[in-house]
Amino acid sequence: MAYRATVRTDIDPQPRSPDVAPYRVPPMEPATFTDLEEQVIALARTDRLGSIEKPGRVERMVTKLFGLNSERRALADPRLETLRRAIVVAHHRHHLPDMQAAELREAGFTVAQIRAIEMKALSA
Repeated sequence: MAYRATVRTDIDPQPRSPDVAPYRVPPMEPATFTDLEEQVIALARTDRLGSIEKPGRVERMVTKLFGLNSERRALADPRLETLRRAIVVAHHRHHLPDMQAAELREAGFTVAQIRAIEMKALSA
């Protein structure tokens, strides 16, 4: 009878109504991108994964030797640069890491847009 003493009796024995779905994902608004963002997405899908890394020692030396622009990879708008980096990573790794999703969220992208980016990465 020690078992009966540990059984909780404060739990509601009545089942929930069928119209309540605790695990249902609420419907999302459709994801739309501006024309400029669509262009960044299209261009970022052709970039190499190395384009989001800082240049190495040899590349810095060649850049300095020939007077090239060392920041030629980054876009001028930080929001679009965040989008480009996320697209490059998602395209090459076939998923969107949490770090890129968090950066997109901080840059002002909606959850629906982030999911659309993720789906585009899976379809590629």
